Amino acid sequence: MRRATIGAIAVAMFAAPAFAITVADVDTDGDNLISYAEMQVKYPDLTEEAFGAVDTSGDGFVDDTELAAALDAGTIEEPAE
Repeated sequence: MRRATIGAIAVAMFAAPAFAITVADVDTDGDNLISYAEMQVKYPDLTEEAFGAVDTSGDGFVDDTELAAALDAGTIEEPAE
């Protein structure tokens, strides 16, 4: 039983997508949110329309939840380093 539990945990860890980029990687002013200008640093070709698709709350900022959802949905991709 213990092996099955450990195996299930290992499968779950690898089944969920792991995103390397976080708000902290993009946020330059320390407010834990990403503005359009901040996001353009990592995504230079990002349009305001595309930013709006990521900013699902419409508040003009992207938070951790919105960023993770956009990456998971393929709205944006991990930036090239």
